[in-house]
Amino acid sequence: MIIDGHSHVTLPIQEHIKEMDEAGIDKTILFSTTFHPETSKNFTEVKASMEFLHDLLAGKKGSMVEIRKKANQELMEVIKQYPNRYIGFGAIPAGLELDATLQYVNEVIVKNCLSGMGEFTLGNGQIHLLKNIFYASQEFHNLPIWIHAFFPLTFQDIKEISELARIYSQTPVILGHLGGSNWIETVELVKEIPNLYLDTSAYYSTFVLGSIINEVPDKCLFGVDRPFGDLQSSKNAILQLAKTPAVANAVLGDNIAKLLRI
Repeated sequence: MIIDGHSHVTLPIQEHIKEMDEAGIDKTILFSTTFHPETSKNFTEVKASMEFLHDLLAGKKGSMVEIRKKANQELMEVIKQYPNRYIGFGAIPAGLELDATLQYVNEVIVKNCLSGMGEFTLGNGQIHLLKNIFYASQEFHNLPIWIHAFFPLTFQDIKEISELARIYSQTPVILGHLGGSNWIETVELVKEIPNLYLDTSAYYSTFVLGSIINEVPDKCLFGVDRPFGDLQSSKNAILQLAKTPAVANAVLGDNIAKLLRI
């Protein structure tokens, strides 16, 4: 089974299913989104979409609680259309008080039978905002946590995430994009910490991707990050760079299937 471990709701939904079929992707771990850059018709609209994202993450677009709620509603509607193809990770606002975090996780993740929490996209120096998220994960049977680990995070931020992973040793923690430019140091942490995993989407370079999947094949999870990544080319990169079929199989589906008990 080939599983895309990280893509976002993209429109139209039927087009995503069609591309999954064409690329031989059996299931997708689907994440919500607060904007749809894939609907842009030209570069000017793409630029406007990305500016909206930056303003959103900077807190200039209103309450993240309400924004996340709408995004999760869209996610659930899509999963209900294709329950055999999509598995959901729900968006949880970081930085809420503990009681509010537990209530939000219960309402959004647990009651909707979603499989994990994320994507968490934080700024440099903000990892402390995840402490209640990790506590909530433990309270709800160790829900996996997916964290964006490319820019603007530094290696210090990634180290702070790894320390939370050590404390909550039963909670699977997925670091997005192989740790970005901090990939060498991040791999060393992944080797040390059993519950720390790497997502392959938006990899730094093909050299980096090949080096990592062959070094720690049991800790890497295939991801596309659609609409920012392409399903077929992302899959082909793993197949081309894996030194053995066993490495390719582990990365492309076996690892995430075991992690989520699919």
